Amino acid sequence: MAAGLADEVTREAAAELGRNPGNAEGHYLSGRLAAARQDWPRARAALQRAVELAPGRADFHYDLGLALRALGEKRTALAAMERALELQHDHVPAAYHAGKLHAELGELEDARDCYGLALAFDPRSSASRVELARLLEASVGLEAARSVLEEAVAREIADAAVISELAVLAKREGDFARAGKLYESAMTRFPGNAAVAANLGLLRLAQFGDAVEAERLFRRALELDPGQIEAWANLDLALQEQGRFEEALAHCERAIRERPDVVEFRWNRGLAHLLLGRFGAAWEDYELRKGRPDAGGVHEKFTLPDWDGTPLAGRSILVYGEQGLGDEIMFASCLDEVIARAELTVVECDARLANLYRRAFPRARIEPRGPQRERDWRATYPSLELQAAVGSLPLYLRRDASDFPERSAYFKPDSEKTARWRLLLGALTPRRAVGISWRGGTPRTRGLLRSLRLDDLQPLLDAPGSTFVVLQRALSPEERSALSGRANVFIPEDLANLDEFAALLAALDLVVSADNSTVHLAGALGRPVWVLLSASPDWRYLWEGERMPWYPSARLLRQRDSRDWHSVVDECRSRLEHALA
Repeated sequence: MAAGLADEVTREAAAELGRNPGNAEGHYLSGRLAAARQDWPRARAALQRAVELAPGRADFHYDLGLALRALGEKRTALAAMERALELQHDHVPAAYHAGKLHAELGELEDARDCYGLALAFDPRSSASRVELARLLEASVGLEAARSVLEEAVAREIADAAVISELAVLAKREGDFARAGKLYESAMTRFPGNAAVAANLGLLRLAQFGDAVEAERLFRRALELDPGQIEAWANLDLALQEQGRFEEALAHCERAIRERPDVVEFRWNRGLAHLLLGRFGAAWEDYELRKGRPDAGGVHEKFTLPDWDGTPLAGRSILVYGEQGLGDEIMFASCLDEVIARAELTVVECDARLANLYRRAFPRARIEPRGPQRERDWRATYPSLELQAAVGSLPLYLRRDASDFPERSAYFKPDSEKTARWRLLLGALTPRRAVGISWRGGTPRTRGLLRSLRLDDLQPLLDAPGSTFVVLQRALSPEERSALSGRANVFIPEDLANLDEFAALLAALDLVVSADNSTVHLAGALGRPVWVLLSASPDWRYLWEGERMPWYPSARLLRQRDSRDWHSVVDECRSRLEHALA
């Protein structure tokens, strides 16, 4: 309802109630108008009065329940929904919202019953079907969830939301081709659905690296719904992945002006600057990661004042780890400077890194993190004044490319373990020992784009003059069988112990790896590492060039075209043969 018309109706409703305060319909209308403005206290008061005057109206109880839920009064809201169902047992929206409330209260069986009731009276209630599928996925498994959704497809009553949820299940199983077909089916059947176009665009971008098609889909979504925030934000990423950075940055600035409340636009701006190596312009936007859903609430568990870059002389600071293992290793390159400036530096880190940190930073107090990460740090270190997430250190210490030190290494392997590996490798082969790793990431972190198949590496494995040491973890039976049959391949025993793994890396002549934590550990140890990069690299590798500022010992071998690993592997083999010549 337009604002002017809503104001006029509100005035008329108020006038009518002034003349007839016992008019239940008038109170109900007033409550709904307040709800439309999201004035939930006023909505609750008006709807509560409507219920008192006409307690037999199911719709009155239902709308009161919506207002109560918006105010966070879930148990009272649930009672209102249940009263609506007592008065009108086929009130599908009330059954759906009762299910949502039961689920939020942890009453999953009751939630399941409510969604089932809604579907019994209206099998086309896609919201109920989708929520029931999600509940079943969490409690029973993917097959049960898929069955509920596919029932609607079989009955030809599935809408775009149901088909899209099937696509989500396919993505969770790693079947991105099927997910794409499902989204395409939904687009064909529901061409006016902006969310489907945006979701298909994100799939094409994130899992297939097709930035051109993704751009087309995001623009289509915005034609259908100019307010589609996800399409706005992801369009910028599609432009970045085509190398159209100035256009992407202009798009970001326009979006920020129009919707300054949307964090994603500023986050994307920061990523663009990082890819271009404009560090000083990037780090403030990078700080927005702390409030993103994938941060997992980590930062809220650390309650000391944040360091703001002011001098640390005579002060004590806690630096805590965040994000993935590779990020923690990379940002640890800033720790030396903090430790040198502060009176006391306490470093909370992934327990797997503790021994490496103790050798690298002997002046710091190294504390392996616990599972919950909730700890009274001042009880152990009363002098602590400040804190910093390790990923926030570059905001003050890496403002320009010249701020990155030229040192070859900052981690130190265990010398005894390294010596044992050198003896083993020396006894195994007189040839150059080259570590190989070909997979990285997860579906959420674009693992499909970052990873090679073992078959892609065959030209490299056929190169003469080297023995290849398998650094890839979690080998499939097929991979293990294929590698075990090669005389020039050595598969070490389980390398889950990161200190042992670091010692092996230090004993190798060269590491060749896809984008994963092996790159970071080899780089931190100062070992020569050749990184096999997709055409859509993560920001830390920059958009172009053979070097990266974080690890001077790394060389970057980039795809020319998305998904084309042949040229990358051929270049890697050529370089290896040249190095041996």
